[in-house]
Amino acid sequence: MAHLCVVWSYGELYKTMNQDSTLSDLETRIAFLEDQIDTLNHEVVSLNRDREKLSKELQALANLVRPLIHQISQLDVVDESAPPPHY
Repeated sequence: MAHLCVVWSYGELYKTMNQDSTLSDLETRIAFLEDQIDTLNHEVVSLNRDREKLSKELQALANLVRPLIHQISQLDVVDESAPPPHY
């Protein structure tokens, strides 16, 4: 709550009013920044959840692909003494 001190000097009255205005501006800015921090915090939490989900999905896919790669590598065994396929 802003308090206004009335004094006889016009300069002092202006200074007090200006300080109240500055304080109000700072309070407004702080409230805005606090809201922005809260919004960003929620976004970070959401992104971390997404990252964890994607990491688990990637691990599951890797577990599916590894055996397939192993099977394919076993099929690619080439007999060096055999003629090339175009003969």
